[in-house]
Amino acid sequence: MPLHVTAYSVKIASPGDAAMEMIIAREVIGQWNASHALAEKRILLPLGDEAPACDLLVDFFCDSPGATGDVSEIEHQLEAGHPALIYFSEGRVNLTGAHNLGSRTLEEFTKKYAAAVVDSYGDEKEFRAKFAQQLDAVVRSHAHFNTGGPSPTQVSRVPAAPAEKPLSICARSILSEACDDFEAYIGHIRIGDSLRIQANGKQLVEQNDPVAAAQWESAFQELLAGGHIRDAGCNGQLFQISTKGFAFLKTIGKTPVGYIAELGGM
Repeated sequence: MPLHVTAYSVKIASPGDAAMEMIIAREVIGQWNASHALAEKRILLPLGDEAPACDLLVDFFCDSPGATGDVSEIEHQLEAGHPALIYFSEGRVNLTGAHNLGSRTLEEFTKKYAAAVVDSYGDEKEFRAKFAQQLDAVVRSHAHFNTGGPSPTQVSRVPAAPAEKPLSICARSILSEACDDFEAYIGHIRIGDSLRIQANGKQLVEQNDPVAAAQWESAFQELLAGGHIRDAGCNGQLFQISTKGFAFLKTIGKTPVGYIAELGGM
């Protein structure tokens, strides 16, 4: 018997340079789905800037003063009775190094868009905690998620079981390198602001480059969320190609080596 799940779209927009914030937002949405989707029979589908309409808008303002972004999108969202979460970086720089807009703009937004959740954060940890709490509160309490249902535009555009997007170039690189490893292992280690993704004896992340680190982290989370890799222990620092990952590798002509091949990894 098919499982009927209501799909709600979450558009993650960023008028400024908020690459790391967008990665964290997708991670938190994935965690919400893992914890609540099956029991509540509803799932949150994270979308990017290309989405024309959405059930929930998540917007960041982290760039230099004067770069106000497309506020008309926020206004259209609220006019339609749909919820919005708006975040400002309150530190001197945001998580990827861009200057924030300042407290005056935050106060103006709070007054102008009273129907939205407007908040600020100082670092990655604070944003993750606030977004997780506020996302859950909006989904549980906002009328659109409890009486209005998904927007007709979004339901017709995104099916309940959307087709899987092609893997990014970085995600393919991680899988391909791990496929050439005897045990198909992938190391994922964070030490402070430093990120290391290792496979087949290689360090894949360019050091001292926040933008590159954000791209590789996004690719890793893409593989994890898509089920192409699985946790292999070591306090969440070691991962291994999954059966689905091997199936994908087969479609691009990659064959595993070592005992993984002997165990029928493909």
